[in-house]
Amino acid sequence: MSRLGWLKQIWRVMSLVVGLALWQMLLCAQAMASDGERHSELHQLPAMAKTPLISVSNDYPPFYSPQMSEWGVVYHLVEAVFEHAGYPLSHEFYPFIRAQTLIKRELADLIIGVWYRPEREQWIDFSDPLLSVSIRLYKRSDSKIVFRDIKDLKPYLIGIGRGYANPVAFGQANLNTEAASSDAVNLRKLLAGRVDLVLICEDVARYLIERPGSEYNGKLEPVGDPLSVELFHIGVAKHLPNARQILADFNQSLAELHRSGELTKILASHGFEHNAYWQQKSQSSQ
Repeated sequence: MSRLGWLKQIWRVMSLVVGLALWQMLLCAQAMASDGERHSELHQLPAMAKTPLISVSNDYPPFYSPQMSEWGVVYHLVEAVFEHAGYPLSHEFYPFIRAQTLIKRELADLIIGVWYRPEREQWIDFSDPLLSVSIRLYKRSDSKIVFRDIKDLKPYLIGIGRGYANPVAFGQANLNTEAASSDAVNLRKLLAGRVDLVLICEDVARYLIERPGSEYNGKLEPVGDPLSVELFHIGVAKHLPNARQILADFNQSLAELHRSGELTKILASHGFEHNAYWQQKSQSSQ
């Protein structure tokens, strides 16, 4: 059994032990309370603990990554929302294809950072949005490539992420693409001239290119306008018997953290206080 499989079993056993302990507390309280006091004392006991959840994602800085403070802005949001909703959460990082497979094989409960595509509804239910991002193409700075329309990209080999959800128009254009396991791998291939362009989230590209000691700094740059704006969600596995309840609790807690201002504090702590999705959300609620 895989490490994640053992971890999931351990979490389930812990949840059962906690549940039994709380049940014993209830029985003890009933035995000790007098008839006139029993009802009020039982209502002072803690609520039954919610099922611990195992989440997975790829390593996708600056949004979710063990390299980042609080594991990145999106993970930080997800963790805070589940804590507010009362769900213990554990997390593992994998390549994106592996993370999807773990959900489909019922070895994990939710995946963090997915973009909505209808075909993904076969195996996950989507939460309300967490953050918006722009998707665009990058080229080498010494490249003469320009484009105004998708069809202008036909002559070029374009690096994409394996298993990623690409912009719809991009996917329908039947372009010449080559998949890699991560955006970092794609940028290395771009720098080495093994691909002509890379399709990438702009924030991820900027993080990888501009971080201290980066080999890409001054050598790679965006080309053309963004091809799409995508929204991050969590995806709750449909195999969970309480998937709908988990999703409802998550969405409710996300809205409550937004109203309280806590969500804005988390965004600001990672430099995302001006994210377009949440700015629009705040303006529409005024």
